[in-house]
Parts: sequence; structure tokens; C-alpha cells
Amino acid sequence: MSNVLVTGATGFLGREIVLHLLEREPDTRLTLLVRGKDSADAQRRGETVVRELVGADRASTAMERVTVVRGDIEKDRLGLEAPAWDALAATTSAVIHGAASVSFTLPIDEARNVNVEGTRRILDLAKAAKARVDYVGTAYVAGDRRGIAHEHELDVGQPFRNTYEHTKMEAEKLVRSRTGEQPIAMFRPSIIVGDSRTGRTASFKVLYWPLKIYAQGFAKFVPGRRSTPVDVVPSDYVVDAIMAIRKREDSLGKAYHLAAGLDRDSTIGELTDLASDFFRVSKPLFVNPDYVLGWFRPMVDRFAWGKFKHRMITARVYTPYLNLALRYDTENARKALAGTGVEVPPVRQYFSTLFKYCLETDWGKKT
Repeated sequence: MSNVLVTGATGFLGREIVLHLLEREPDTRLTLLVRGKDSADAQRRGETVVRELVGADRASTAMERVTVVRGDIEKDRLGLEAPAWDALAATTSAVIHGAASVSFTLPIDEARNVNVEGTRRILDLAKAAKARVDYVGTAYVAGDRRGIAHEHELDVGQPFRNTYEHTKMEAEKLVRSRTGEQPIAMFRPSIIVGDSRTGRTASFKVLYWPLKIYAQGFAKFVPGRRSTPVDVVPSDYVVDAIMAIRKREDSLGKAYHLAAGLDRDSTIGELTDLASDFFRVSKPLFVNPDYVLGWFRPMVDRFAWGKFKHRMITARVYTPYLNLALRYDTENARKALAGTGVEVPPVRQYFSTLFKYCLETDWGKKT
């Protein structure tokens, strides 16, 4: 059996990766690197993830293929004593590194310690293990650019909207610097939403926040333009694409945009139309975002109160993504996935499924 070390297994995408490996790769063992107050706490967290994914009746059997290691990518040697670090390196045959801070507001030094130095620590372990690394980054390393971002591009002097984008670019730069000495492939998903077949998601952030506000009648206008591109991909596509491409030897050293791309990305106008029809709310008024920054935001800060003010302020970190002027080329991904049956569906085919899941779980409160 191969033994795949998965980081970020308790997060949204990491959970889906674990589920894929458990259900569709029966000859693979998994090691989950999990933070915890102590080893028992980490073990409980890892077992909880597996139980929630496969169900209580299958959890014991699934755990026969899973080892939970208490570790922390923010600490040297992952917080492990030397013998434990050596043992982990000796038993690891592949690494899927998805652990990261996804906070948009974390101070830059703190974000770097997780996203850059944490990645360095995982790369060092993989080098000692002589293991392939599949690194999960983000399409938003492209930052606040205009036009089309290509998979071979990275640092072109672009500005960034937040420390998440900035440090994920720095992390990928580090990963790229290792491709000459380590077997590595890089994956850049765009905005990830729930499973296209079930709507299942463990994260109700990013795109879900403005949709929730809109669905509940708090947003009568949108600070953007109907034609603004929005690149959305369901989690099952992202996971299936990573799992298919990582089996290709010719994927090493390459980056892949796991995005809807030029043929299947959406627009703010399309998304609000879909939401309006589903939730039966009136379509919003689109306004120049410069006006929002100029007068609406100060008005909220000064005069608004209660739930409305809280939601408007919380949504601010996501509003820059309603005003993108960038689209993503997916040539590498399309070529690598040709003939596999793995293909990103148009957003209109599955968005109602996402909405139904949101309502069934009360936007995550009942999961």
C-alpha cells in the first residue's frame, strides 16, 4: 500500500480529499497531520472527520487505513520529536499539502508562518521521504490583475487584495523553487463551492456570504457590474481533478488552474439571477463600486446598527471578489484531464443544489 500524508484534513477541501482516498483508492493508506492539545485530542479530531465522512457504521473499518499524527505546520519539524519526524518521513510515500490559513485579515507575518514557512516544513519532510508532493494553492495568487492569468505565470509584480493572496503567491514561489530537486505538482483552484451532486460543503464563506445576505433580503444592491467575471468550481471537480492529475508522471513541475476557465466561468449577473429565481427575491440594483467606497461604507459605519451593520461589515472582506477583472486560462488542466471524464460543469447546472443544501442545513448551523 502507498501511504499518503494529507495536511489540512480537517478543512473543507481536505475532508473531501480524505473521503475520495477512502472510498475510491482502497489500496492507499492515509496519514492525517492534525493539530491538537495533545495526541489524544488530535486522534479524536481525526476520527471525528472520518466518522462524519463515511458514517458511524463504516468508521471503524475506515480507520484501519488511517493513522492520525499530531503535528503543526507552524512549528519546526512539525512539532514532532526527532524520532517521530524520522518515522513519519520513513513511512510517507506521497504528500497532499492543503493546510493553509484562509483568513483574509491575518497579519502578514502570521500568514507567512502558516502559508509559506508551513509549506517549507512540509516540503522538507517530503524531501526526506523522497515523496511526491501535490501542493494545493489558489488561482488568486494572480492577485488584483486584469486580463487573463496563465498557468505558467506567478509573480508578475501584481498587487494583492489581502494577506491570503500575497502569502499563497510566496508559498507557490517556494514550491516552484523546489521543482528541480523534488517531484512536485501545483494546483490552483478558483472559488470552491459545495459538491455539485449533493451541495455538501463544510465552509459557508467567500461566495456564500454575499449570497446569504442577498437571500435574506439584506442586499438590495450589489457593488459591482453584471458583466464582472466570477470563476466558481464545485469541490467534487477539484478533488477529482487533483486525484487524476497526480497519477500522471508528466504533471511534475507544472501548475494547473482548477477553474471554470474561459469557456465556463460565470458573471455576477448570472449568479444573482440564479439566486433571485431560487430564493424568490427581487433582483438587485448594480451600482458602481466606487460609490460604495465613497459614501455607503462610511454611512454604514456611522449610522447603521444591529444585524444589518454586522453583516455589512463582515461581508467587506469578500466584496473585492465582486469586482474582478481577471479570468483564468486552463490549458494545462484541460490537456491533463482529457479522456478522464473529469470536467467542470457550468454553474447553472448545480447552483440550485448548493442553495438547497444551504437551506436544509440553515447555512451550516445544522450540519
